[in-house]
Amino acid sequence: MSTFGLLKTVLPLAVVALLAPSAVAWNNGDIGKLPPMGFNTWNRFQCNINEQLIHDTAQQMKDKGFLDAGYKFINLDDCWLEKNRSADGHLVSDAKKFPSGLKNLTQYLKGLGFKAGIYEDQGTLTCANYPGSLDHELTDARDFVDWGFEYAKIDNCWHEPWKGTDQDRFKRWTDALTQVHQETGVWMYYSFVEWQSFDAYVWGKDIANTYRMYDDIQPEWSSIATILNNASFIGDRTNFWARSDLGMHPFNALKIVRLPSPLDMLENGNGQLTLAEQRSHFTAWALAKSPLLIGTDFSKLSAESAEILLNKEIIAINQDNVIGEPLKPFFWGKNPDKTWDPKYPAQYWSGYHVKDGKQHTVIMYINVNEQPVHLNFTLSRSPHLNGDKTYDVYDLWKHEIVGQAKGFYFADNIDTHDVRAYLFSEAAPSAPPSSTPPTSYPPPSSTPPPSYTPPPSYTPPSSYGPPPLSTPPSYGAPPSYGQPPSYGAPPSY
Repeated sequence: MSTFGLLKTVLPLAVVALLAPSAVAWNNGDIGKLPPMGFNTWNRFQCNINEQLIHDTAQQMKDKGFLDAGYKFINLDDCWLEKNRSADGHLVSDAKKFPSGLKNLTQYLKGLGFKAGIYEDQGTLTCANYPGSLDHELTDARDFVDWGFEYAKIDNCWHEPWKGTDQDRFKRWTDALTQVHQETGVWMYYSFVEWQSFDAYVWGKDIANTYRMYDDIQPEWSSIATILNNASFIGDRTNFWARSDLGMHPFNALKIVRLPSPLDMLENGNGQLTLAEQRSHFTAWALAKSPLLIGTDFSKLSAESAEILLNKEIIAINQDNVIGEPLKPFFWGKNPDKTWDPKYPAQYWSGYHVKDGKQHTVIMYINVNEQPVHLNFTLSRSPHLNGDKTYDVYDLWKHEIVGQAKGFYFADNIDTHDVRAYLFSEAAPSAPPSSTPPTSYPPPSSTPPPSYTPPPSYTPPSSYGPPPLSTPPSYGAPPSYGQPPSYGAPPSY
């Protein structure tokens, strides 16, 4: 049975226990239920960060509507710290970059309405060669919470001294955060980065809120396509059952604690990505239920790029509080289904979305080709559509209904590397013609008819000349014409 099929059925607890994975998922409250949204310094600024940049970025995000749209985290990445720990083993923030200290920084961000995140590495050094956190997890976790941070990104560089499994290595941070919660009552959102084996999709749900599923992203279409190709094969791993919670919503019979699989941070606004590529990038990341962490310079972000990142209808699907499953491919399009192709990943994706208490189907199409093409698919190919039903089709980028679909759907001229995202909603059945006369008719109009101007009054003339003659006039004797001429005897034949 599909995840949605389970959602629609209130299952006994014994059945839930049979369906649950053997390992109990890490539970740090509801802070990890939905994908986080916000900003991260690395993609655009890397090590060129400081206190003023963070202040300016936060203010610009608030002024441009990003905070109101849900982008609540402002996250420091690598290079915020000094090259050595203190004498008593604590991390030290760079006093030149952050002269007011990190506690003052987080207080400033919270004053604007944001939350603050910070970076470390589960190795001996960070990726930029600053002190790592391996064997210092509890000390660092305590300091992060004391400084006011609510999000921890833990990287994977310089871990060679570790001889155990990656799962056990990253679980040390799970244990540290759990202990700090017991001490303070505060939970941090925990995200980690793992590469080489790329198997965190198997065990990551047991120890963290989220994990990165592939290599570093670059502001190039080839990088976006490669990551999307990897995401095509792990959609079923995004959700896991944690505990029974018979919610109020009919689709929420079981509570899903989500483990978003980050397709890495967003590159919108960076490099030479076209607007079409930025639109595809953002749509795919959002509908795959990935965290949405922008990594660009907000002071230089174009209005067109900002509009893409602020699409409320796309964000609403990413933040769906009822449906946790991401969109998954149902038709590869250019390639045979299930083809591994980093250059031409799957093109047709579908999934569910609950809006206004009703279930809808989301369809995403990405043109991975190097020229404009048409999209055309049979509805029955998607497990989220019924080929015998008629659907109203709403375009999530045009923000309007663009037609209906029954049996198949077609749209022409999708630009190179552009995207289409639709909401398919079952059309209301047409009412049959009524054979019963109406029980009432509309009342007569109370509006007076237009004013009528009569023709001009007609007055007969007082006299038509002399009265008729009573005695006929005398015309005299008729004229005399004389005798008729003589023609003689008729001729002899």
